[in-house]
Amino acid sequence: MNITSRCLLLAATLLVPTLALGMTEPQLRRSGFVGVQVGPVTSESRSSNDVAANRGVVVLGLVKGGSAIAAGLKEGDILLAANGTQVEGPLEVATFVARLRAGAEVAIQYVRDGIPGTTRVMIRPRPLESTSDVETEYRAVAVDGSVRRTIVTRPKSTGRHPAVLYMTGIGCASQESFGVQTTEAKLLYGLTRAGLVTMRVEKSGVGDSQGAACDSEQADLRSEVRAYTAGLRALRAYDFVDRGNIFLLGLSIGGVEAPLVAQEESVKGIIVINTVARSFLDYLEDIRRTQGTLRSTPYDVLESRLRLNSSCNYRLFVEHEPRESLIEKSPECRDFIEYPAPYAFMQQWADLNPAAEWKKVTAPALILHGEFDFIASPVDARYLRDMVNSFHPGLATFSSVPRMDHYLGHVGSWADSLAKTSGTSGEIEPEVIATVTDWIKSHTN
Repeated sequence: MNITSRCLLLAATLLVPTLALGMTEPQLRRSGFVGVQVGPVTSESRSSNDVAANRGVVVLGLVKGGSAIAAGLKEGDILLAANGTQVEGPLEVATFVARLRAGAEVAIQYVRDGIPGTTRVMIRPRPLESTSDVETEYRAVAVDGSVRRTIVTRPKSTGRHPAVLYMTGIGCASQESFGVQTTEAKLLYGLTRAGLVTMRVEKSGVGDSQGAACDSEQADLRSEVRAYTAGLRALRAYDFVDRGNIFLLGLSIGGVEAPLVAQEESVKGIIVINTVARSFLDYLEDIRRTQGTLRSTPYDVLESRLRLNSSCNYRLFVEHEPRESLIEKSPECRDFIEYPAPYAFMQQWADLNPAAEWKKVTAPALILHGEFDFIASPVDARYLRDMVNSFHPGLATFSSVPRMDHYLGHVGSWADSLAKTSGTSGEIEPEVIATVTDWIKSHTN
């Protein structure tokens, strides 16, 4: 989401259910809901409101039900300080808000039509994700000395059900989806309607979760794997889960992490969707060539850029040249080494030998790839099938999903997917739900 239109979310203690064996889960305070969109202040607004340069953000919009409306804030207000801390821009506001929880009280200084004012915002809890036909439970797991939010969906029927631990893609977006709007949430609710339990584990510092900020160097790939492993162990303990029929479902980077989690805790099977099976640098060059051709980049320009891409990333991930030093010496590298995860995360990915990790796993695997995926390559999907079957004959199955893009969306063409402004918004490709459901049921005792 663009920072200039970021929804600020701010949370009351939420009691979580107990485990089947009588153990009490760790508790988390609920994230809250301010419900205000902010952006940079224009020079015209600064002048008319007598606001100093490089200070404040302007309210672009307010969300119904949020704390900001209740506190009397209005569109056009210029926010200057929160709890005495000067507001310099949208990024600083987002960082401040991320640390707040429902039940907190925040003093906001603002200017409206040139007149300064102060209001106290009582932070309301963020609405919970729910539907009428599925049980949605907010739970938690402890990992690395902190607590992570988990979101569990389960059928309303009694008894034990096969279960899926969902492993999301790269980046720091929350997996919560109020109103079940994202394609990821639609996939999981679709699986639950088919009789399966699902679990999501929020990343470090995201949503309700404690821990280091998701974009910090402490939030690396190995710590993410530990969090998923903790979620898997908790899932196995629930009294509504069929403990002998638990599956991993990894999207994108989640598919890279899946064999690492399966080595820590055995599972009945693994489903990976739109993932990577080659070494990171090999994949990176190939997919950037694909994206360049889809965007009609002249081939001579594209090949020159790919040479630069290879050189810059080799220096970063193989020679371990510090990023700042690399950019100082070669400013032209900057655009080729920007990633949606911290350097430590990306370095650990680059260090992985995917074939060696998959060789250690003996669970059957379903490998899916969307027809219009421009972020992961069908080369990786088929290569992964052949790789797994070379180690464990007959364990891997590959299937292409027509009309599906990287984000599970139903699209009509490459152009439709390239034009999307938010990857996980829109209509899900229904075939992916049916394919995953059928495969899991065929591998369930």
